Amino acid sequence: MNSLIKSILSATTDWLELDFLVRISNQRLVLPFYHTVSDQDLEHIKHLYPVTPVKRFKEDLDFFQKNFTPVSYSYLLRRIDDKSLKKKNFIFLSFDDGLREFHDVVAPILIQRGIPATCFINSGFVDNKDMFFRLKASLLIEKIANKEITAGQKSFIVELFLQNNLSYNHAKDLLKITDRNKELLDQIAPVLGVDFGEYLSVHQPYLTTPQIENLIKQGFSFGAHSVSHPYFPFLPEDLQVEQVLECLRFLQSKFKVSERLFSFPYTDYEIKQSFFNKIRQDIDLTFGTANLKLDEIPTNFQRIPMELWRSYSAERIVKTAYLFFIVKMIFNKHVIYRI
Repeated sequence: MNSLIKSILSATTDWLELDFLVRISNQRLVLPFYHTVSDQDLEHIKHLYPVTPVKRFKEDLDFFQKNFTPVSYSYLLRRIDDKSLKKKNFIFLSFDDGLREFHDVVAPILIQRGIPATCFINSGFVDNKDMFFRLKASLLIEKIANKEITAGQKSFIVELFLQNNLSYNHAKDLLKITDRNKELLDQIAPVLGVDFGEYLSVHQPYLTTPQIENLIKQGFSFGAHSVSHPYFPFLPEDLQVEQVLECLRFLQSKFKVSERLFSFPYTDYEIKQSFFNKIRQDIDLTFGTANLKLDEIPTNFQRIPMELWRSYSAERIVKTAYLFFIVKMIFNKHVIYRI
């Protein structure tokens, strides 16, 4: 339903000025986020979400710089208590998952334009020690798409799915696999002739220690994104906290990172007030993925997922987010309240 409403609202954005939407909503801070930017065929990403091409990313930045002042995380810290900082249009740019394109593609573009950004990393994947299970799923889907699998291979997958109360009909069904049964991907890979370790070694999809050190020297900030990118609503609260703090300690010990930032993997949906209370002494700012929205936790900022609507320009994505926010205001649904 939300997607249908957003599609309808998006169709009206050509007739509405951004300044009007900002004024009506009284929201002058926009927080777009990406995962990666590339003109390459990223097999480990392509079946998960649209990859933003370099040209489109530069067009996004043109729009952002024309209408907003780019700021770093330190502005967000000051903004919480200083109302005078809420009178101009600002943008905070961030990137999740710590993928190598942040170093190879994104950083040079941002440096040239003088735009700050924060990269949120999973400590378990730095230096390509391991891979997020959904990236594994994308690789397997690509393998099946490019090569007709044998009857025996398909039979193996079908039976494995049945044993786990899942149905398999086509390659995309591999995306049904979740955190709870992600080991299925490791069982399927050798049957299809896929070696995840070799892929990590050859393609190195994640940032390495030297790359992160270089990015820090260039002025980019880094935050925690958990250890292994789990779906937090599936985890007991103590494990949620452990995922956050272990990743933060990794950043502090290995890279001497002083900023205390965390972005939720997937979403902060259904995360309770008690979780924020438990991390309050260790984390200064947290970030969700609920689009343009307010949060009763003043240090938790909601971001706009730019890849979710990648067929649209940044202008249309942002205007649609504003329109959706305004509609939610009418029904008092524009603020996230937590139990």
